[in-house]
Amino acid sequence: MELSYQIIILSILMSGMVTGFITFRMHGMRLAPHFAALITAFIATLGGVVTGNIWVLYVAVLLQFAVVITAFTQTWAVLRYNFQTAPSYAPHLALVALIPVLAIVSVI
Repeated sequence: MELSYQIIILSILMSGMVTGFITFRMHGMRLAPHFAALITAFIATLGGVVTGNIWVLYVAVLLQFAVVITAFTQTWAVLRYNFQTAPSYAPHLALVALIPVLAIVSVI
């Protein structure tokens, strides 16, 4: 597994926690599953990078995919029914949309 991609993902997850917190505050507690997935993926990725354990990194990749899935499923109602506020979610969704591509490349 290529660790450099995981380090990039780690920085994206950290940035995602900042933009996600802002989005979380705007959207309320409905984003709690996504925020929990984001924090869990960050901790797992950090643990995998620090220890170099390949199995921890594979778990981190699975959690990274959970971050992306929860980001889009949790914001779907806002994007669908309240389109006026949708641009405020764009930075966070753009950040997490980078994760699956980098996660797949890190595993290959």
